[in-house]
Amino acid sequence: MQGPRGDEPLRRGLDAYEQMLETFVQNAKAYWRMWGPPGEPMVRLVEDWAEQQRSYLRWLRENYGERDRS
Repeated sequence: MQGPRGDEPLRRGLDAYEQMLETFVQNAKAYWRMWGPPGEPMVRLVEDWAEQQRSYLRWLRENYGERDRS
């Protein structure tokens, strides 16, 4: 039995990280919303941080995920 080829390990890792990121964001935002208005700045901060992570994931997929398909 052979292991994954090409960019498959990278894709799987990025997919797993993306899923973990979205779960964390959802839970963190729910936690901070329990605080009511004082928690709203943290909700925005979590979303800003998540968007940076999503942007980095897109960059990784574009720059490393396509390398074996040329």
